[in-house]
Amino acid sequence: MKKVTFLFFFLVVFIASVKGWRVYRKVRHAKRLKIGVQKFHILNFSFTPISNIVLSLGNFSSSTFMISQIKVNAYTRDGQLLAEQIAPLANPFTLAPNQNSTLPLSFRINAANVISSLRSIGGLTSVAANYLTSGKYGLPIILQGFVEVENTQIPINEPITI
Repeated sequence: MKKVTFLFFFLVVFIASVKGWRVYRKVRHAKRLKIGVQKFHILNFSFTPISNIVLSLGNFSSSTFMISQIKVNAYTRDGQLLAEQIAPLANPFTLAPNQNSTLPLSFRINAANVISSLRSIGGLTSVAANYLTSGKYGLPIILQGFVEVENTQIPINEPITI
């Protein structure tokens, strides 16, 4: 009877440790997801301008992930809100190992904060010169939010220059 109890206990511990290791590895690999901005275009200027910002989500790991939700807001380095995501991800998708995926999402742009942050980097002439020479506006932003990967929320805090 002792052998059966020991064998049952050993089997339960073994199965639990294997499952735990898989979850741990998945979470560790999920932290290798990187988010960036591919395109940044303002569609219209009104009191609440709406923009389609194309985000890129890169999987730099050997695991396949099921992305069920993403929530990202763009902030200045001072912490002012520049762009707020207004619509959730329409459909979940699978992100294969070493793959990039593009996500066209709609954002509400805070025009006053965008203008003040453009002034802080040198004004419109500096932005136009940066755009003509490098194809980027030269605006440093911080993307903050989360990506929900297989019922686990992975925080996003990516400083980038658009």
